[in-house]
Amino acid sequence: MSSHNVVLTILHTNDLHARIERLPFLSAMVRRIRAEVAALGGHTLLWDAGDAEDRILLESDVTKGAAIAAILNAMGYDAAALGNSAAPTYGPASVARIAQVANYPILAANLVWSQTGQLVEGLRPFLEVALGPIRLGIIGVTATSNAYSLFGARSYPPEPIVAELASYLRQRGATLIAVLSHLGLEADRHLAQVVEGIDLIVGGHSHDLLEEPLDIGGTLITQAGCYGSHLGRIDLEVDVRSGRVLGRQARLLPVDIAEADARVIRAIEEQNQAVQQLLSRYVGHTVYPLDINYFQECAMGNLLADVLRERMDAEIAFVATGMLDEAIREGPITFGDLCRATSSTANPARAELRGQGILDALNYGLRPEVSQERPAPLRGNPQGILQVSGLRVTYDPYGDPEQQVKEVLVGSQPLELERTYTVASTDWEFGELTEYTHLDQKDVAYDVPTILREAMEEHAAQHSPISVSVEGRIHPL
Repeated sequence: MSSHNVVLTILHTNDLHARIERLPFLSAMVRRIRAEVAALGGHTLLWDAGDAEDRILLESDVTKGAAIAAILNAMGYDAAALGNSAAPTYGPASVARIAQVANYPILAANLVWSQTGQLVEGLRPFLEVALGPIRLGIIGVTATSNAYSLFGARSYPPEPIVAELASYLRQRGATLIAVLSHLGLEADRHLAQVVEGIDLIVGGHSHDLLEEPLDIGGTLITQAGCYGSHLGRIDLEVDVRSGRVLGRQARLLPVDIAEADARVIRAIEEQNQAVQQLLSRYVGHTVYPLDINYFQECAMGNLLADVLRERMDAEIAFVATGMLDEAIREGPITFGDLCRATSSTANPARAELRGQGILDALNYGLRPEVSQERPAPLRGNPQGILQVSGLRVTYDPYGDPEQQVKEVLVGSQPLELERTYTVASTDWEFGELTEYTHLDQKDVAYDVPTILREAMEEHAAQHSPISVSVEGRIHPL
């Protein structure tokens, strides 16, 4: 390499999804590479292309992603794109809490509040980095999703935003434009095709393992798979005098070393200890054990339906048993018990339904192919039947699979098929991913950003001791 040139090495990950067991080893690789590059007079940056968090890990779920940010701090990340594991799950307000912990900027130029058009708090649209002669402009973009509308936010198509910011950063002297993207590979391809002047796209979201980078019209596109199995490495040779890129190489490095970074191990232990303290907090008391049965009435299901009905001030409530994960023993209830009882991030909801729509939902939930289905968002749980509050349902499990319900009482009165009732449920039953109901989403009131365990915690604090049991709300003939 000429003495007039310098190397910029960009290391990158994406879609770690809280697989923290790999991070000490990955971090050891990063520190070794940083030292090697520095010894040759070069510069190193470490980026993540989104979805480092995931509710599959209790520490991540309980802190709504903040614990993962603390661990990434120990690894020395320089920037991250906003993924779709935290913001659409816990609401965009969770980004600000993660950003307060993170020592690195979180980038997404295309997520704003609908009313004001202002960027969601905790985000930055771009980052400017000067490393000797290198002037680097980094633009962040995240996957678009209709889910943001529930929280009063909106994600815009990235192409015009990236084009405008790339031009702006060039005018400010950037000699290299990079996009840190959580759009997915096909969207990254499209972005490179329609927006001029992008030198590099470091991507995520689609979990693609690009052993060889793509070159789309001069734009280099990379992605490092998922779960921390590989560390991406990009080496750019830059002319010191002009700042132009003279050579580039990108490859993936398997994370297969035995050396572990002690600092990251300590960070993981610290987050585990902090979360254990949160989980031990007392929230209430139950007189009876709260059991789970996905295919019959159960005490946990009755409790959750009661919580939703009261919270949303509705006449009745129904909720899929698949929202629940574990039973709760009789006696004191801790916050940890609630976290283990439901890891669902569903939001309470309220809508008006005619009696016929309620009957249709109950019948739909009893269909074996529906109750036994294990949709991916339920993380391995069967959907189960609908648990109810304010209703008594009699059904024939051996009758017509699509018309099992024989009688429905609202309180002590028969369900009136033409009458309109106020009904509480969640965004799972009222949303567009299932067919329990077919509601226009503008007719549904969502209690956001509250998630089910938070609603249950408030209910337990107000109503302890809880004395819910199996009461014959759902009765087979």
